[in-house]
Order: sequence, then structure tokens, then C-alpha cells
Amino acid sequence: MANHGKLSRFRLTEIILVNGKETYGLWKPFSFTNLDELDEKDIMTIKVNGTQARRPDLIALKYYGSSLFEWIVIMSNKPQNPLGWPKANEIIRLPVPGLISGD
Repeated sequence: MANHGKLSRFRLTEIILVNGKETYGLWKPFSFTNLDELDEKDIMTIKVNGTQARRPDLIALKYYGSSLFEWIVIMSNKPQNPLGWPKANEIIRLPVPGLISGD
């Protein structure tokens, strides 16, 4: 079976056999779909600095160790217009790294 590590979005997804080859079943999302479903201890609040402005990928890299998790930064905040988001000095909320990376 494939081992994709903690950064793979497929790490929670069951591997199945189709025509004798390993593939994936339905992708399993994280156990929450929005921050309102989490306890406050599982949410961190950060102030976006000038370097991170308009760069959710840099925010994901800093807090989750990979820019591949930029979708979590966006999903967690649901900006009206994701282009040019977030602005410098904006306060955003994110799930704590342990919920994302499995640490």
C-alpha cells in the first residue's frame, strides 16, 4: 500500500483495488468543514503581516509546513473575494497545526 505521509490530502483515504491495481476510494475530508465546528482551543488567530498579504500559500507554509495547505487557509476564512486576500494587518483564524498535520 502507498504511504503518502502527513502532507498528502489522501492520507485519510482508503486505498482500494480496481482491476488489480491500487487506487483511492472517495477522498475523506478533515473531520470538520468549518471553524464553527471546532473548540476555541483548536483555533488560532493571527495577524497577517506585509509579507503574507495576498499570499495564503506563505501563511500555510509558516503554520502548516507546506504551501500545499493554502486551501485550508482560504477554506477556514471564506473570503468574499479570494483574489488579493488577505490584506496586511487583517486578522484571520486557522485550525491549529495538529488538526491538519496529524502531529
